[in-house]
Amino acid sequence: MSKRLRRFFTYQIVYFGARLLVVLAAALPRRAGRSLFGGLGALAYLILAKSRRVALANLRFIYGSTLTDKEIRRTALKVFTNLGRCGYDVARLDRITPDGIENIVTVTGADHLDAAMARGKGVIALSGHVGNWELLGAYWSMRGYRVNLLATRMKDGRLEKLLSRIRRKAGLVVIERSSGLKDALRCLKRGEMLGILIDQDTAVDSVVVDFLGRPAKTAVGPVKLALHTGAAIVPMVALGSDDGKYRIDVKQPLAVSTDRARLTDSVEKCSKAVEAFIDVDPAQWVWMHKRWKSVASEVYS
Repeated sequence: MSKRLRRFFTYQIVYFGARLLVVLAAALPRRAGRSLFGGLGALAYLILAKSRRVALANLRFIYGSTLTDKEIRRTALKVFTNLGRCGYDVARLDRITPDGIENIVTVTGADHLDAAMARGKGVIALSGHVGNWELLGAYWSMRGYRVNLLATRMKDGRLEKLLSRIRRKAGLVVIERSSGLKDALRCLKRGEMLGILIDQDTAVDSVVVDFLGRPAKTAVGPVKLALHTGAAIVPMVALGSDDGKYRIDVKQPLAVSTDRARLTDSVEKCSKAVEAFIDVDPAQWVWMHKRWKSVASEVYS
């Protein structure tokens, strides 16, 4: 079978599987739904060999000297299970009400965001693929803030439409990363919130800074936008807890240098803020991404 044909069949399976999961999420009560989706995440760990290998390689790269191989494998399994549980809540974001989301979320540090928004220069909500980043944006939207997400378009247009519909009904506005710089600037100048995730190695303007104790290619976008608009960079995360609820933690705005010559230092502050969220519970980060491919490609060989 050719590579092109394999890709076609993979897209069909993923798309129709995603549609089925959205239907299931709408039909199941939350406890049963999270249990089922968590089980599906564990199943994905077993059958998605490539993603499993990347997750294990990353975990060994970072924790190989402090965790046993059994502990690393247990953590990797939890990563997939947690993603499944979060996936249930994302799949039904378009159905949840402001009262409903308040029932599953507790917040600390909301005053940091309120004060930053009150400046009228917009806020860059800085986070990573940690916990439930989609629910994080939806929560602030349901609290009355205008929330924009800087995101990369999915390769399968049908999946993009499916996720966009869920995001739109949750009150989120998506700005495409590859061509949305002007829209990102405009939303900040209107005093709105712009969500940016900076914990992946992607083809955007980047510098190499420390991340989890290793050099990693990291996007400079949040810092450049902040310098251009005066927007505050406010780190935040929505971490899952054992009781099925999420804890949103909002930190104080980062002190970003206005000296463009110190851009790398400011990006490292952003990187360290996301790292601190991962340190709380490493099993809630997406270890199946090749985070160090640009500077340590041998990790994945």
